[in-house]
Amino acid sequence: MARKKKTESNKAVDYDEIKDWQDRIRRAVKKRKEWADQFQVNLARDYFEGKQNPGYPEIEWITINKIYAHLMAQLPTLYGMDPYFYVKLKKSFNPNPMMIALYDHRGKIRQAYLNYLKQELKLKEKARMCIQDAHFSYGVMKIRFAADEVENPDYGKSMQNDEGEDLTDEEGETLQQPEKIPINERYVLSRVHPEDLIFDEDAGPLEENWRFIAERIRMTEDEAKKDERINTAALKKLKPTTVEESRRENKGKTGDTKNQEADIYVMWEVYDLHNKTWCIIPEDEDFYIKKLGPLAHGVEKHPYAFLRFTLRDRSPYPIPPVSQAIDIQKEYCLARSRILTHRKRFNRKYEVFTQGMVDETEISKLESGDDGTIIRKQTQGPVVTPIQDAPLDQQNYLELSHLNNDLIEVFGSADQARGIASADSATEADIIDRRMEVREGDRMSMVVDFITYIAEKLDQLVQENISKDEAIRIAGPEGEFWQVVKSSDYEEIEGQYEYSVNVGATIPRLPQTERASWMAFLQLLAAFPQLMTQKRIMKRMAEMHHIEDESMIEEFFQMGQKIMSGQMPMPGASGGNQPGQQDPQAILGGLLGGALGGNVNGAAAQGGMQGGMMSGG
Repeated sequence: MARKKKTESNKAVDYDEIKDWQDRIRRAVKKRKEWADQFQVNLARDYFEGKQNPGYPEIEWITINKIYAHLMAQLPTLYGMDPYFYVKLKKSFNPNPMMIALYDHRGKIRQAYLNYLKQELKLKEKARMCIQDAHFSYGVMKIRFAADEVENPDYGKSMQNDEGEDLTDEEGETLQQPEKIPINERYVLSRVHPEDLIFDEDAGPLEENWRFIAERIRMTEDEAKKDERINTAALKKLKPTTVEESRRENKGKTGDTKNQEADIYVMWEVYDLHNKTWCIIPEDEDFYIKKLGPLAHGVEKHPYAFLRFTLRDRSPYPIPPVSQAIDIQKEYCLARSRILTHRKRFNRKYEVFTQGMVDETEISKLESGDDGTIIRKQTQGPVVTPIQDAPLDQQNYLELSHLNNDLIEVFGSADQARGIASADSATEADIIDRRMEVREGDRMSMVVDFITYIAEKLDQLVQENISKDEAIRIAGPEGEFWQVVKSSDYEEIEGQYEYSVNVGATIPRLPQTERASWMAFLQLLAAFPQLMTQKRIMKRMAEMHHIEDESMIEEFFQMGQKIMSGQMPMPGASGGNQPGQQDPQAILGGLLGGALGGNVNGAAAQGGMQGGMMSGG
């Protein structure tokens, strides 16, 4: 960063800009609080964690956490496994076939790198947290290119080009070497807590109408000094808050800071979406932590991806699914607690006729409730008589059933809905089941869009920052092509790429399910061995069966080439065979028979094909 003398006019402009941003942030924070209060966002999280007692006597209260049960049933169906990303060339702006081939190859390298980064950056763990957040409010993932900073030994010297000439800014002033230089450059995926991300007060549900986004960031002094976004000189003027103050003001959350004993610096990172600029400002001070300026290379508008399940009119804040279940959950626990209270109050109650027949010591034995207790009495007859329980109104149990069904309706949990006994017929039960599956499919579609958008933003950063050596390290020898088709080498954009994610890869699969998919796929190949010579068709069929092992597909392709040309012998045969001397289907059936647990005949293979097509579709 170049140093330049700041005039009094510059300071006045900065002061006005900062105060304007702080006013807008305060109004936005107030707007978010109104939304959070309306939908009981904090209470919903408490309920999920089991904090549900509304003031009932603790000894007579029982928590049956249905919210927790429903969410734990839903989350694995929405995102249980690591996704597999695909990057394909959608449109080329260069008609040259050679260049189109290079662009297409570059897409494969980008695909390989994305699937590498998803593991390195722990996408699965962080995405699950965002999906969980979306059930209480909204999910936010931040994608950025970061670096640590160290002291620059050439600090203060003139910046020069390759010819040794001094560089100047737009005003003609000589640029000087910055105080610090970046090291440890890396890609970062971070889950942002929804309470720390706000939208402008007049924002609507659609991103195209948003004016700005602001994130509250917290870090220790050591973290701030290493962060390339933070101006060191401005940091020295910033007053930190104590950990205790930060916890008190923000309900215990202190961000991602690891040293909980150090003081915390609280700032706002602001993105002006209309002007495509950003800055970092303090909450109350009148100076920039990071001056308003253009976005970093590879960042389009902002670095965030959002997951919102139910949009609202005239508001960016959604209707949280869990908030709709709070009242039902409370009534359910109250109903269960009333049953518990009734049982306790009518447990081991007796009438005792005293008048010297049973002394106080014997009565205390009744009160203790110890098993095998012997009561001594001084007369014949029923001196001690048990009191019959007052019958519990069966309406209480009926109420529990209604409340449970209400929760199923709110969450749309298909697995629980399958057990509803209220369906009058198999047809009605099937309709209910399909309706629930549609709701699950809609949520799944939103999750897939969310994950795909993360991949797109991450890839944009990669295109701006990846080096040839890094491409070779990740993609192997194919990475050599990276520099050949690097976008910075061309004045015009080479084309458009489309991003997709394998939906099935986000769903946990049981071993028996995976085995059935493989058997159906192998049976399909045995019935139609010519498919093995068509790599694209075979790959698509594999995707339909949720098989993603590309190396295995390549092996099948090579096997198919040899079988169809007569180069591969039948099992047990010696030497090669001439083309046309053997039945390819019989050869392939014999080769795959062991994998299927026996010989594959035409009828079995045909049936396998049909079953595979049904399961894949």
